[in-house]
Amino acid sequence: MPEPHWDLAFAALLAYLFVEYSSLPTMYPILQPLRLGKALLVPCALGAMASPQIRNQRPNSHGIDFTLFVFLLACFSSALFAYQGDAAWGGVADVFRWLVIYFLISRILTNPWRLRFALFLLLALHLKMAQFAIRDYFAQRAFGRSDAFLSAHGVGAGSASFFGNAGDFGVAMCVIWALAASLFFGETKKGPRIFFGVCFALFFMAIIVCGSRGAVLGAAAAAVMTLAKNPKRIGGMVMILVLLITTAYFLPEASKQRMLSGMHWETDETATIRIGLWKAGLRMFQDNPVFGVGLGNFPQTFATRYYDPSTKRSYASAEWVPHSIYIQALSELGVTGSLPLLAILFLFFRLNGLTRKRLQTIGFGNRRNFEYRLSLGLDLALVAYLVSGAFLTVLYYPHLWILLGFSVALHTACLNKRPETSVAQPSDEERALVLAAS
Repeated sequence: MPEPHWDLAFAALLAYLFVEYSSLPTMYPILQPLRLGKALLVPCALGAMASPQIRNQRPNSHGIDFTLFVFLLACFSSALFAYQGDAAWGGVADVFRWLVIYFLISRILTNPWRLRFALFLLLALHLKMAQFAIRDYFAQRAFGRSDAFLSAHGVGAGSASFFGNAGDFGVAMCVIWALAASLFFGETKKGPRIFFGVCFALFFMAIIVCGSRGAVLGAAAAAVMTLAKNPKRIGGMVMILVLLITTAYFLPEASKQRMLSGMHWETDETATIRIGLWKAGLRMFQDNPVFGVGLGNFPQTFATRYYDPSTKRSYASAEWVPHSIYIQALSELGVTGSLPLLAILFLFFRLNGLTRKRLQTIGFGNRRNFEYRLSLGLDLALVAYLVSGAFLTVLYYPHLWILLGFSVALHTACLNKRPETSVAQPSDEERALVLAAS
């Protein structure tokens, strides 16, 4: 049976990704009342329910679906005991929306053609943001901004949505850079190889100029993981060499000093504030170990219960966030939400390993195969997210949930993939026997 390409569900899903990552309503304020991102989920879901291919498939998520449902229940339970109910129930709604998006991605992108097309769109949208960051950096330098100013304030962040500051933008760049790197190394077709190579270069340049220390660490973690997975492959060595050479010769001097100052957090104001917030988050967890203080309740709880004016630290209201996905989960969800989250991360890596095992079984277990490279890239992207997210509040941003959707969709596509078979040619003796029998 031919693989389905276009239908309502697939078109609406692509439109959703475009709106979410292009900040279209921000560029055109007249579109803001329409809430396009949420509105596009309706035709996407209706198209999925109307498609017989999607309705009849039985994707094997190896427990991810169930664990996500448990995580949603944990978020609901946390909201019941939250200090600020409005913020908590808003957080539950956000988590539910991300799970819907995960479900749609994992059920719609279940053949290689759709995976390739959706991934191309995702890379192209990040490419648009990356080139804007690079142009913004050089434009501000030409305007007279110093390296110290640009390093401290960052460049290239979007004006709204999930890229509202340089740190959030940096997380997106290091996640997609790891994915582009895995697709680039091993690609044999000229066109895709050029495209992946351009993405690899521009994403990394955006990481260097955006001013986010967490993004650089996330990229470094992805490079080290690439080398650790297969020391004999050139990809890991190239990534590490690019990272070392670029940071040594092209990373702005002010950014280098900020990286070094992070090792001495007592004298680094930003690091000191962040450590103070982490300690406050751990105290919240100690005081509320089961359900936490509630989704989205960290800012209010910190301001009213854990802020110590005697520390003389310049906490701004915008900085009253955990600045770590781990502190965010522990303080806001407690054990009830943190354990399912850890299980989700474990199942993600396990599922990608099973995908590679399936591909090896049917004869596609090599770096020249697109699905195999994508499974490795998803692992590297999550490693970059987990390392960079240790310093930023991005637990309910799209990165994790979209990666999960791609992982399950890829596994389903590989389960449906069949080994290539060639028709054996009869030998001379077999031909003679056939002729004699006739």
